[in-house]
Amino acid sequence: MNGHAIIVNKTSGLSFVLEFNPTTVETTKAINYVIAPNIGGSHKKRYFTGFDSEEIEFSIQCIDKENPVGVKNQIAFFDQLRKPDPGLFGIASSFFGNENYPPPQILFQFGVSFLPVVWDVLDVGVTIDHFHDDPVRGVIGIPKMAVISVKLALVEDSVLNKANQIAEKAALFAGSIESSVKNNIQSVGGGRRESWTISPIKIGKNVTVG
Repeated sequence: MNGHAIIVNKTSGLSFVLEFNPTTVETTKAINYVIAPNIGGSHKKRYFTGFDSEEIEFSIQCIDKENPVGVKNQIAFFDQLRKPDPGLFGIASSFFGNENYPPPQILFQFGVSFLPVVWDVLDVGVTIDHFHDDPVRGVIGIPKMAVISVKLALVEDSVLNKANQIAEKAALFAGSIESSVKNNIQSVGGGRRESWTISPIKIGKNVTVG
């Protein structure tokens, strides 16, 4: 399990360890402003209104050509993440009505945090492929491959996230010091090992008429 991402369903306690890690994990965190009107003025002032939760997206490819049920077991784990989950004590009452239960929260850790932190599930997409009949059980349509896309939002008020923020603060200071040390080494003939790609800088001003 060393170096492998892990997803834990907080309600059931069941975990899913990724045999192969995602090649890319995309993270976003929206910064929100309200722009005040300024008729005829040369600029409009922005008023900060808060942050959205950090969101991440990644995809997992599951392939199993040897198992008689293909990747059905893997699909079942992720399918449960997009269904109402009343928990152990809510199951009985769920038989008597369509309660608005949320999907389970998960613990997830892979690169985007020092510690496993709590996430809300925003979306789970499953694309299944490579259907074959099962010669042992005679079942038709067993998928041998699936691509599972996952979108999560960070639960930022959890205790685990607070602990992770402390670790990130320590890393921030360490990164700043490391950057200064590398710069000093470079100035006396050494070399820095990181590589940067700079996108072209665009400058523009929109004019709205009407």
